[in-house]
Amino acid sequence: MSDKHAPLKNHRVRNRTSSWFSPELSGIFLQKNRAWALARKTGTPVDWLFFRQLRNKCTAAVRKAKSNYFLNAMTDSAGDPAKFWKTVNSLKRGNSAVSLPKQITSDSCILSEKNDICDAFNKHFISAGFLFERKSGHCGTGQLVDFSSCFSSVTLKNGNPVFSLQKITEAEVLAALCAIDTKKSLGAVNLDPFLLKCAAPIIAGSVTHIFNLTLSTGIIPKVWKAAFVLPLHKGGDGSDLDNYRPISRLPCLAKILESIVNKQLQSFLSANSILSTNQSGFRSKHSTTSATMLVVNDIANALDDIKHCAALFVDLSKAFDTVDHAILLSKLSSIGVGTDACRWFYDYLKDRTQAVMVDGVKSDSLQLLKGVPQGSIIGPLLFSLYINNIGDDVRYCKFHLYADDTVMYSIAPTADQALMQLESDFRILQGSLLQLKLVLNAKKTNVMFFSRSKLSVRNTFVITSLDGTQIKQVSAYKYLGVWLDDRLSFKKHVTELGKKLKFKIGFLYRNRACLSFVNRKQIVQATFMSVLDYGDIIYMHASANTLKPLDAIYHCALRFITGDSYKTHHCILYQHVGWASLSVRREQHALLFIYKALLLKLPPYISSLISTRYTHFKTRSQMWITLETPAVSTELGRTAFSSFAPYLWNKLQIQLKLDTLVSLAHFKNVMEDQYDVICDCFC
Repeated sequence: MSDKHAPLKNHRVRNRTSSWFSPELSGIFLQKNRAWALARKTGTPVDWLFFRQLRNKCTAAVRKAKSNYFLNAMTDSAGDPAKFWKTVNSLKRGNSAVSLPKQITSDSCILSEKNDICDAFNKHFISAGFLFERKSGHCGTGQLVDFSSCFSSVTLKNGNPVFSLQKITEAEVLAALCAIDTKKSLGAVNLDPFLLKCAAPIIAGSVTHIFNLTLSTGIIPKVWKAAFVLPLHKGGDGSDLDNYRPISRLPCLAKILESIVNKQLQSFLSANSILSTNQSGFRSKHSTTSATMLVVNDIANALDDIKHCAALFVDLSKAFDTVDHAILLSKLSSIGVGTDACRWFYDYLKDRTQAVMVDGVKSDSLQLLKGVPQGSIIGPLLFSLYINNIGDDVRYCKFHLYADDTVMYSIAPTADQALMQLESDFRILQGSLLQLKLVLNAKKTNVMFFSRSKLSVRNTFVITSLDGTQIKQVSAYKYLGVWLDDRLSFKKHVTELGKKLKFKIGFLYRNRACLSFVNRKQIVQATFMSVLDYGDIIYMHASANTLKPLDAIYHCALRFITGDSYKTHHCILYQHVGWASLSVRREQHALLFIYKALLLKLPPYISSLISTRYTHFKTRSQMWITLETPAVSTELGRTAFSSFAPYLWNKLQIQLKLDTLVSLAHFKNVMEDQYDVICDCFC
């Protein structure tokens, strides 16, 4: 009945609230609409011609008003980065803030009311912690057991270092309060970060006393353990709850306390080398680039030695949400965390609550019985400690972690041997996951085989999980933001990167009239080049034909900045903008990466790949710092970091002639002076 008498219809809502929309534009729109109505009524060519003229006039007036407004706004905000980027973001269509989906599916029911959607999200996030129990058929309350029972089975050896929480100074708290980001959420405490920052000199002493009280008593205020959760869409179907990740918004004071404790724990772990050398997540001197570089280097060297490599990219389901608190506390005790510090962490995990709050709608608060809060300061480090020894029992494979992103790869003289070793260690890894009550996502876990042989080994060897699920064999996999393919050609990566960059450049061109030359250059540098430069030293030795599409997109971005025509030669574009070609940029990035390795500012697994050349001869050139160049037999072997790093460094040393290591900032300046040529095309 309602569909018949009151059917739903789509109506276009015209925007009249834009800051650049003026009364003059409103008058032109009114004239255009009247001319359109008259032309439709009469249908005469004269009236239609008059309407088209007014329509074109209206379009031109809108473009002019919009460009003038944004040009003036960005000029006024040139000295205020926050205001500048707020103006830039206002050019985007739609709202980039987190919002609730219109409807979701929960327990086979479609929910559309905001309160119901928030409650469903919260229950889903809480229940994700019991994924292991549901998969294994075990049942449990999830209640954190008594403090003493968490450590009954752990006995520290005499002489082992013990971590204890140190007294916090007022200077530390004052510095943290002054550095508060005033845009952060209020949290459950409802304390405005701006107020805390303004009152920092007055309240620093009182806040320090409260912090030290929590450390000495091992009790954290319950309101500091209450979180408001944002459901962040990861991609896929927006109505599927599994496609959302919970991000906790904690009170500012709680995050400051966490950051200070996190710093103390990090210092203890670094001083005693407790964290595994195979873990790169959330550690200083480590990055996704260093982790990926290690994996690519090992595979390239293996193929250069005419060996075969089988790699398994392991995916875990709800890894952060399924952390078992009792196991975590036992892990902390086993690495040397003292009783008083363990009691503090026990209370940190105990009685945590969360509620989903989006668009002003808040769900009921529920107790968090599993996991570490995503969005917290110390949560990532606790997770790293939780899985720190997950690869200790692996026998044949090399193993690397970046938080929960895990890769293990076997290198052997034959394909069958490599695959058999991988399968054997995969079973050992699954046993370790069961002990930690972590759940393997077999559907997203992939295996890839690297070989110089042109014969494919697909479907010749089947790897299965413990529950019998067959692991999918792929020819390309996105590992830490870089697409790796079974030939290390990086064609897939360049293709996917090109798609992303074209989308960005399309948005920039649509708003070009609103931006000055300086604004265009600043926006491209921040939003476009950061994407293009990410991980570029990993695929820098791909073939020229593979990298050519990136050059074309880069030149398109330069033409957006300069306003030059399509036929303008790229060398002229480089000169107008003052930027180098992509090949020169990659070489500069590689040299900075190499120099950081020499300064030991990169992980040991990278620094150990290169070694300084020593000689008994005392010639002038032998006084320079040069690197040993390993012997390789193929072009693929030359793409390994252990091979191209000495080549690039020794070539630069012909000009620099460094006999001692200087600071990184000084090296950057010296290197930029050597790279005065911004184009290497020899045109």
